[in-house]
Amino acid sequence: MWARVHKLDRVKPLPGGGAVIVIEDERSQSQMQRVPALSSLVAIARVLSAHRALEAKYGGKGEVHYATSTAVPSFLSEVITRAGASITERDGDKIKVPPSPGSVAALIDVAFSDLAHHMRSTIGNVELTQALHTTEQRRRAAPLDKDKQPEQYWPAVLELAALAGELSRKRGGRWIDTRDMPLPFALKFPDGAIAHPTTVAQTIVDGTSTETLVG
Repeated sequence: MWARVHKLDRVKPLPGGGAVIVIEDERSQSQMQRVPALSSLVAIARVLSAHRALEAKYGGKGEVHYATSTAVPSFLSEVITRAGASITERDGDKIKVPPSPGSVAALIDVAFSDLAHHMRSTIGNVELTQALHTTEQRRRAAPLDKDKQPEQYWPAVLELAALAGELSRKRGGRWIDTRDMPLPFALKFPDGAIAHPTTVAQTIVDGTSTETLVG
């Protein structure tokens, strides 16, 4: 499933050592474009997590392939290749677009901001704090299981984190990439402080939270 952030889809060991990790995205192009910010964040998380797995298990030797049977929209192609993956045919072998590794922090920051504003619009263009409160209450009322409902669970986590992150802008908060797994994202502030709203968001979505993202 396209949003299965916490698991690797396929691992192909290489004869000389290392491996190819294949990330599968079964969606159509129109589904990928439905909420571009969400597609971008999930793709970046999955690619970066795959690279962390290569480092941990194979000494960093290998490749990450993002497999899809459809043409990938340009915005998504950019984030996938910048995060360090090739875009391949559905088999995970034939490369259509090679990786072009680069910094992804700016892409992450923009995507989270876009997702927060998408959520506000979906709820009814309410003030950000109200949007976060409403979204948080809805999630608490209907917990999700990341193993049984990954396509709902991880988007819900990212939506909550996006709203919380947008509220931090007035204090200079900006999203960056980290080495955390399975969501390699954090907020960094001008004084160097780091916050992890995705961690709290996960406990809210799975129904185990004793904290709130609403300040």
